[in-house]
Amino acid sequence: MTVKRNLKADKPIQIKAPESPRAQERELEQATAYMIEQISQRFRNQAIKSLHASTVDKFEDAQPGNYARVFLRLANRTSSKLIKQFDNKRIDALVKSVLGKVNKRNRSELYSRVEKAIGLSTTELTATEGLTADINALNLETAQWVKKLRDETLELYTANTLQAMTQGSSLEEILSQFDGMVEKRKNHAKFTARNQIGNFNSITTKLRAQNLGIEKAIWRTSKDERVRKCHERREGKEFELGKGLYSSCDGQWLLPGVDYQCRCDYELIIPEDD
Repeated sequence: MTVKRNLKADKPIQIKAPESPRAQERELEQATAYMIEQISQRFRNQAIKSLHASTVDKFEDAQPGNYARVFLRLANRTSSKLIKQFDNKRIDALVKSVLGKVNKRNRSELYSRVEKAIGLSTTELTATEGLTADINALNLETAQWVKKLRDETLELYTANTLQAMTQGSSLEEILSQFDGMVEKRKNHAKFTARNQIGNFNSITTKLRAQNLGIEKAIWRTSKDERVRKCHERREGKEFELGKGLYSSCDGQWLLPGVDYQCRCDYELIIPEDD
């Protein structure tokens, strides 16, 4: 049963929002980096290095079309195998597992802080929150990102290798360029995985807070040298959860933890009973 609440206190109370969990950030980082590593190794060995020496010779004799056609067949065959290895069901299960842990931790920490602040039971809040549909939608969004990462990586490897071939690059040059792309893709996967966890954690906090009738919060930065200028200008400012916090510095309405690689957090405000 879903119960919408309208929390009040004798005086305004600020409670810290649950932090983005580092353990699950690392878990999703490692899982997506592993996927990229496996895709890269198999693509390198089965699509690029499998080109026969005779085919390379034809390419070097100014017949790039022959070389490219053979490579494209190998690339498509390898890509199909990799998509089966890292299929949608496997990705859905990974995301459900990781975000399930984030969700459980977020719920437990937020409701425990509410209970400590005003005495409302964590067990009761958990049993009546009714946010399953919202959480499922957030799971789907993250799963779509991982699938897009898989597909875009394969497309990038195929397109860039074909381009290098048509420009007359040798097999050794192509492999060297490919290895450079691999590191960039792995780093991209890690950074974005971390961002996905922070995004999920921040939005689930907002949904739970609004479900409790909490509508306002205060922006808090990490207060170190890595804080972006436009986020620093938001430090200590009150905002509405439904809108986020606007700054003329970047012209954006933002919720802490949702912007790319944002480490900011917020304090929820339980309002005073009139």
